[in-house]
Amino acid sequence: MTQYIPILLMSLSVGLAAFALVNLFLRTRVKSKEDWRDPPPLIYKLFKPIVRLFSSDMRGAMSDRLYNRINTRLSTGGMNYAILAEEFFTLKFVCLVFTCLVSYMLFSMPTEQGGEVRLIIAAMIPLGFFYPDIWLNDKVIRRRNRVAKEFPFLLDLLVLSMRAGLNYSTSLGQAISNLPEGPVKDEFGKLLREIRAGKVRRQALLDLAARMDTKSIHNFVAAINQAEETGGEIVEVLTLQAEQRRSERFNQAEEAANKAPVKMLLPLVLFLFPIIFMLIGFVLVVKLSETNFLPKIIVDLLV
Repeated sequence: MTQYIPILLMSLSVGLAAFALVNLFLRTRVKSKEDWRDPPPLIYKLFKPIVRLFSSDMRGAMSDRLYNRINTRLSTGGMNYAILAEEFFTLKFVCLVFTCLVSYMLFSMPTEQGGEVRLIIAAMIPLGFFYPDIWLNDKVIRRRNRVAKEFPFLLDLLVLSMRAGLNYSTSLGQAISNLPEGPVKDEFGKLLREIRAGKVRRQALLDLAARMDTKSIHNFVAAINQAEETGGEIVEVLTLQAEQRRSERFNQAEEAANKAPVKMLLPLVLFLFPIIFMLIGFVLVVKLSETNFLPKIIVDLLV
């Protein structure tokens, strides 16, 4: 009877693999036409079949609060049309399993260092689970930096168009058409399409602020909505917003410039200063040895 156990295990493995492939095919066949998606990131492409296989099941295990939080982070990073919230949550567990397998393989390899290397390998396991969060956080930071750079230019174009006699919606369309490709153009283009489709402008602006989740956009939306409620001049509000955004950008650049010497201090102390001291010390030792000032035993040790 025992001779049939390997055959049964192999048959069971083949059956499970076939079931997984069929399930994957049935689930992805409906999603094959996804022209609305943006190009997905590389980390998602690597594990796409496995993520697609389990993402529907993981959606049921996610609470609404967790789903909304992940979706907001993806929107802030500009990745909500590239990867869904449940797919991102599934990707974290897939990366965890992958790092566990890699760590197990490295543990099995013979190493001379022993405990130190195994400790480093063990530290890779939680890194796999949190790597998608680290990647998304980097996306969010880079996108917010681009928004801070491009948003004052949009406000200036809006002010110029409205002072030329155009209304708000037409000025927004003109400003968007003259913007370079980037997150500001994409998000405000979406805002303009929503307004033209019949969505209330106040709600469309609130949705814009929720998608981008940036302080400057929140201030802009609050100022525009308040001006509409109180009957204030939108041109004056936009002018003040443009001046404030430029001032904030200048202050951020000045702050980054002031931090640069502090950030350079550690590389200088670790890498540049020791080399300079070694060169100066070598020249001093050579000069002192030529004058027979150093004891002979020190010269022999240095030579």
